[in-house]
Amino acid sequence: MAFFSMIKVLLLCTTSLSLLLTTPASGKGSNYLLGGESLMAGEALVDGDDKFIMQQDCNLVLYNSGVKKWSSDTGGVAFGCYVTLMEHGNLMIFNFKGIVWNRGPNGPVGKYILILQRDHNVFVYGPSFWSPMKTYESNDVVITAAFNGTTGVSVEEQNNVKEMVKIMEVIGDE
Repeated sequence: MAFFSMIKVLLLCTTSLSLLLTTPASGKGSNYLLGGESLMAGEALVDGDDKFIMQQDCNLVLYNSGVKKWSSDTGGVAFGCYVTLMEHGNLMIFNFKGIVWNRGPNGPVGKYILILQRDHNVFVYGPSFWSPMKTYESNDVVITAAFNGTTGVSVEEQNNVKEMVKIMEVIGDE
């Protein structure tokens, strides 16, 4: 009888620990969005003084210290909007009627990640890479794969490369 009680306690502890260690269902990070994930109206990616937010008025905006640096110019166009990083690497704003805004390369299907970087930019990395704010030539951004399947990114400055590598390790384990 004591054996079964011990097993119950062990199972209860294991279950509790696994619940504590799991990430939220969306898997959204504080400064990144994985392919297939969305920001609903009012949700934001945050890094320091930077905020990349899907506003209630359907405008996707990048703020630095409260100052607007970029927007999708979709404010007031619709309501009930959300933005999704698609499997082709493009960023799309939807509402209940359909597509409100669509930007990006519509590249090959793959694992993409959108990162709000410390240099106050937003970039999408994956088989294709781009930024809603800038266009980069192929020699401006270098994406490398290591032997263990991780990925590193180098732009004009080193931005979130360590975080990017950790995130890509998680993505690669799927």
